[in-house]
Amino acid sequence: MTSPAGGFGLGDKPINDAKTKIHQTAVSVSKQARELADILETVHAGWTGVGAAGFKSAQVMVNEDHDEIRRLLNVLLNAVSETKNLSNANDDDVRAAFNAVKAGPGGSGNSSGLNGV
Repeated sequence: MTSPAGGFGLGDKPINDAKTKIHQTAVSVSKQARELADILETVHAGWTGVGAAGFKSAQVMVNEDHDEIRRLLNVLLNAVSETKNLSNANDDDVRAAFNAVKAGPGGSGNSSGLNGV
């Protein structure tokens, strides 16, 4: 479908479907992060010595990674929401938003604390 701005437009259904999937993914990620937090807390509570600190450290990393995943999903949701009627102007904005995500905070890309674990 061609939009009056000379770009192309998307119908409401694909946009709404994508937004729903992104929201469902965010809810699922949060649920899984809570389940993992519960597991780590249970193991941490039963562990003594220096090993206990490792479980607490893992929990902090999981929380930070969860926050980053939610941030990225929010960027994706905003991009989907804002691109219903693409034009050259906002298409460049969307590309810039995704390029900023690829660079990550501080330009480091994938910096998960769980890398290499």
